[in-house]
Amino acid sequence: MVILARTKVKDAVEKYPELKEILLSLSPKFKLLNNDAVFKMVSKWATFGDVARIGGLSICELLHEINATIGTEEDLLKHAPECITEKEKQPELPAKHPDWMQEARGLVLMDVRNRDNFFFPEVLGHLTGLKEGQILKVVNAFYPAPLIEMLKEEGYDIFYESPSFHEHILYVRGRGRLVEGSWQEMKEWFPLLDATVWGKDFFPMLIQEAESVLPGSGFRLELRMPPGPVVNTVETLGFESFVEEKRQGEYALYFYRSVGKVEGAPAVMHRVPLVIQSATPVVYPIIMRMLESKRLMREIKVEELKIWDKTEKHLGWIVNRKADISFSAVAAVAKLYQKGLDIKMTSIVVWDNFFILTRGLVARDFSGLKGHDIYLPLIKAAPPYAVTIFLMQKLEYDPADFRFVFGKPFGRPEEIKDKLMHGEADVALLREPEASFAIHEGKGDIRESMAYRDIWEKMFPGQGNLPNAGILFKGEVLRSYPDLSEMFLEEAADAVQWVNGNQSEAAMMVADLMGVSQEEAEFFLSRVHLEAKPSKVVLDHVMHYIDVLNKAGYGGKPFGEIRSLFD
Repeated sequence: MVILARTKVKDAVEKYPELKEILLSLSPKFKLLNNDAVFKMVSKWATFGDVARIGGLSICELLHEINATIGTEEDLLKHAPECITEKEKQPELPAKHPDWMQEARGLVLMDVRNRDNFFFPEVLGHLTGLKEGQILKVVNAFYPAPLIEMLKEEGYDIFYESPSFHEHILYVRGRGRLVEGSWQEMKEWFPLLDATVWGKDFFPMLIQEAESVLPGSGFRLELRMPPGPVVNTVETLGFESFVEEKRQGEYALYFYRSVGKVEGAPAVMHRVPLVIQSATPVVYPIIMRMLESKRLMREIKVEELKIWDKTEKHLGWIVNRKADISFSAVAAVAKLYQKGLDIKMTSIVVWDNFFILTRGLVARDFSGLKGHDIYLPLIKAAPPYAVTIFLMQKLEYDPADFRFVFGKPFGRPEEIKDKLMHGEADVALLREPEASFAIHEGKGDIRESMAYRDIWEKMFPGQGNLPNAGILFKGEVLRSYPDLSEMFLEEAADAVQWVNGNQSEAAMMVADLMGVSQEEAEFFLSRVHLEAKPSKVVLDHVMHYIDVLNKAGYGGKPFGEIRSLFD
């Protein structure tokens, strides 16, 4: 098979696969063709004459190079005049402006002369957004043969003209309808985002990247988690989606940002924009399950979702009124409420979250901790310390007999866990999920010696466990969207019930996001106590807990003045 200027690249590469690498090496302009999907699509319509023009190559030199590679150079010599002089037959196009150009109702300009990326998907994206009678004008630096062939095959009306050597203009008539499956056929061309580097910032980075995508373009992700939360989140930003399960538990997600309203696309404009945050990764599985809810995601647009590892930043978002909904510690928001913030905690979802962990010793009660440094999270004026000294005093221990150690400036739970792991600490108070991760990683060297829930229950039978954290709303959100707020709480309760009953699936959903293995995530979910209850129902338990904190020196006004935070 001798290769000539009019030979389709697709036909030649199918017969001689080695030609692909030769083509890629001939010009830096061909770097985009290194993408298999892009190469497959371009080669379907492009000839070697097109390749020469696009790459700025001599057609004769190109043909000699290609034919020499496959051993057909002698056959090419028989066609030497054609090599030098033959001009390919261009598609038969109108010689003068057609009537539909004269009757155009609008023109959309797309200048790709200085573009070094593959713009075919964007061209089709713009076409899907055109109304009937509108025209897309594509200005290129060379004769766009592959694009013309593609559009002809799709049935578009087109007109081509070239006012100058470096200006090739293609007019495409809008049809007012979407070419079925067009963007899905191009999905492999979309840039692959490396989500593995996002870690705990996965959703903020995802939303940021999605917001930067231009209409008519898209992106793709590879995930090892159920795709529902990601799909629902991105669709609220005006994207269409396509999901493929590559292997069990591994998914490829493709997202395309429509130019105009497409039939069947989500009604994004009517969704309530919300910023959601959590002070702890404990509630990650709850949030992920909620993001799978079609009912909820039809009503809200997640503008930002942040899971903090630094409590003070989470509180800053509340104080600065940036967060609309927060999963927050009861004690922390009680203090904020006393300062006059317009907030309401309407549900408690995390309970009994304090554990004394030990390494190399067994402590059945506080007496076993004497003589050891007890590492505590956060600072002295925080609930972990306040609850600890309250329980000690209630059990007739003197807190002055114990050595408490705090980090500078804060005792970060992750840092305390690492000290236990490395043998730098032998006693620590940790909450979830760090407590479970420390026990799991410790492989028997680290154990749970005391659970505050057990002590609490003995002291206050029937008072319930420690109401540690709940769902906090900005006051104006509750007032402006009372039905939506009620739905959010219902979905949260359903999510908690699902997580408790489906720990394996929930672990798979959050393992990568939490930076742990599936086994570690499942171990954590088997230990954490999640139970969604309206604050009004457990108001006495919550007030009792805050009263304990006040008596232990946590500070604040008498608890009676903050009942309205929960009531």
